[in-house]
Amino acid sequence: MKLHLTDLAVKKLSSPEEGQVTYWDDATPGFGLRLSARAKSYVVMYGAKRQLKTLGRYPDLSLGDARKRAKLFLATEATRPDPDASYDYEAVLAEYLLDCQRRVRPSTMKGYGLYLRKIQFKGAIGDIKPAQVMSAIAKFTDKRSSQNYAFTTFKVFFTWAVRRQYLKYNPLTALKRPNQTSSRERVLSEEEAKKLLQHTLGNRSRFNDVVSLLLLTGQRKSEIADLRWTEVDGDTLVLPGSRTKNKRAHQVPVCSAAMELLETIDGGSTFVFGTAEVDAPFQGWNRAQVKLLKDTGIAHFTLHDLRRTFATMHAKLGTPVHVTERLLNHVSGTVSGVAAVYNRHSYGTEMRVATERFGLMIAELVRTEAEEEGKDASPVPPEKMERLEGVASRLNLSYAGRT
Repeated sequence: MKLHLTDLAVKKLSSPEEGQVTYWDDATPGFGLRLSARAKSYVVMYGAKRQLKTLGRYPDLSLGDARKRAKLFLATEATRPDPDASYDYEAVLAEYLLDCQRRVRPSTMKGYGLYLRKIQFKGAIGDIKPAQVMSAIAKFTDKRSSQNYAFTTFKVFFTWAVRRQYLKYNPLTALKRPNQTSSRERVLSEEEAKKLLQHTLGNRSRFNDVVSLLLLTGQRKSEIADLRWTEVDGDTLVLPGSRTKNKRAHQVPVCSAAMELLETIDGGSTFVFGTAEVDAPFQGWNRAQVKLLKDTGIAHFTLHDLRRTFATMHAKLGTPVHVTERLLNHVSGTVSGVAAVYNRHSYGTEMRVATERFGLMIAELVRTEAEEEGKDASPVPPEKMERLEGVASRLNLSYAGRT
């Protein structure tokens, strides 16, 4: 029964002696007042199955507030997919990838596209079995790392589908990655770091400059390869949260060698490693790295290993671990959990002192043989070292490494 519901009408409507009767509001489709012998309740009808949801009881809930709840419910909850319904896998995947484009980094999106588009399934997403996914991954690639990445990609996708109610449960929840992984431990030795920097700084190219900055700053590959000129502020890199892995804005001072390098890069108008013709982030990693390993004769290493090498060099200098973690923009480290909530110190001065000491270490490391023959016995200006040690002392930093 339809009725124009008003505050007075709701108050005056008589409850039936038995059973229930519902008066539907002619002003808000799907919204009504249900009367029983004991109560008056506001309800909303939604979905193809004409389901009912109780919003609250009169007089605890006013008519105006009940209308607002009904409109909000119909605009949000009622439009969510029905987990009992059957949804086409390809349609759900298309929606997921569209959602990812709005919120994930291009490099992450590239990996999602590789596995989710190349490993295909047909039919309803709810009919996909764990064994099917594992078998399809094994057929697609025999590389252990790629199999693990593909597994994680699908697991994340299915979790998203559950949240959106396209699935009742994630078919991969109870499974582990196909292959065990060991933590990466490759750290370049001091001699390898010296050979690498002497080569990359002495043979300038876009790739070699990226490699130099990775070792000189300790930042992640994508953060350096995609570096914008607007993110270089004097001797500090200012990375917005949208470009960091942990989504936290990061300001990190860089050493003099890194600054000298940045000041001599032409780049594009926007991207440091762009060109006049193509102003875009650096691409073409694999071939360039193969050539680098061949030219230097250094045993195989990944570019992420340079970040670990950077941290190890700071450890040798005696840089406190929590300062190194700030330089790396680590979240889960010595200052994490409750400590991170209450410790809001930026460690800006400590990072700058550590960076200057690191710069002196690098300057000594990359000396050429010609410079070695005629170098001063004390290559570091005494006044500079005295100033750094004075600042370190005032900050209670126990640097025990080389000068």
